[in-house]
Amino acid sequence: MRYNQFRDTELRLSEIGLGGHEFLADGRVKAMGEDFHTAVRAGFIWDGFGQQQRRETLRAALEGGVNFLDVTMDCEKEALGRNLKELSPGQPTYLQTRPEGMVYNNDPNDRDKSKLLDYGLLKAEAEHACQLLGRERVDFYNIGLFAPAVRPQSDYLTKLSRNIERLKSDGLIRFACVDTLSSEALALEMIATGSFDAVFTNFSIASDAALRKVIPAAVERGMAIFVREAFMKGRLFALAASAGVDDRSRVARAAVRWILSQGFVTVLVLGAAGPDHVIQNLLAAEQAALTDDDKAVLDAIQQAPEFAETKAGQLDFFIKGWG
Repeated sequence: MRYNQFRDTELRLSEIGLGGHEFLADGRVKAMGEDFHTAVRAGFIWDGFGQQQRRETLRAALEGGVNFLDVTMDCEKEALGRNLKELSPGQPTYLQTRPEGMVYNNDPNDRDKSKLLDYGLLKAEAEHACQLLGRERVDFYNIGLFAPAVRPQSDYLTKLSRNIERLKSDGLIRFACVDTLSSEALALEMIATGSFDAVFTNFSIASDAALRKVIPAAVERGMAIFVREAFMKGRLFALAASAGVDDRSRVARAAVRWILSQGFVTVLVLGAAGPDHVIQNLLAAEQAALTDDDKAVLDAIQQAPEFAETKAGQLDFFIKGWG
C-alpha cells in the first residue's frame, strides 16, 4: 500500500480507501436501493448492517493497509463504528462522512438546505455522527450542496463557510470536503472560500470532467483529491463488454491503474461487496503504471459504441450537478 501525505499535515492516507456501501444480491446499494428516503433519514438505523460479510470486507481492507474509510448513511456510520471496535485495527484510521439529511437533495423537506446554515442543527448532527462512529470528531466532513436551492441565497457560502470553521474550532471535525455532485460551478465557488481541505469527485476514464476546472483549482490551492466511481456503478464493465472485453478483473485493474497513474489522486475510494473484491482492488493498485494489457483494455473501452455518449452524459451531469 502506498500512502500519500494529506496537505501539510502529519496524516498519511492510504492511496486506496474503502467505500461504506453494502450491497444487495442484485448489486443495488443496501437500504438506498430498497427505500431511499427512509434510508437517508437522519437518525434512522436500518437493520442488518455491519454483519459478518461486512466485517470480513473491512478486515481485508485493514489488513491490506487501508486507513481511509468513507460512509454515508447513519446505518453505515453505526456499523462502521461498531465493526472498528470489534476488529481493533492496529493502525490509525481516518473516516469521511456527511451530515445526514442535510446534503444533496436527499431531504425533500429541506430543499433550500437551511439546516446547514443553522449552526445548532449542524453541530448536533456532527455530534451525532461522532457518537455513531465512536469518535471524538469526524476526520473528513463531506458537503454536497443542492445547487438550485443554494443559488438564490447570495450569502449562502459565506454562512456555510463560517459554520464549517466553527465545527473545526469546536473540535467536531478536522477537515471539510467539497463534493462535486453540487455542480462544477458551485464546487469551484466552494473551493474558493478557503474553508475546504479536499475535493471528493467522480473520476474514471469515461467520467473525467473534473479535469476541466475543478481538479486544477483544487491542486492550485494545495487541496487533497479524493475520487470515487472508478467503475461508474458497473457501467464501465458494460462498456467493456460491448467492446468484447468480458473479463471484469482485467477491466477493474485497468480502471484502477488509469486513475492512479494520473499522479494527483490522494485517495481512490472503492466499493466492495466482499473481501475478495477488496483483495482484487488492492492487487490492482500495487502497480500504478499502466501495463500493455491495461492500455489494450482502455483502448477497447474507448472504442465501444456507447463510450462517447456515456462520456458526454457524465460531463453534462458534472456541470449541472445533483438536481
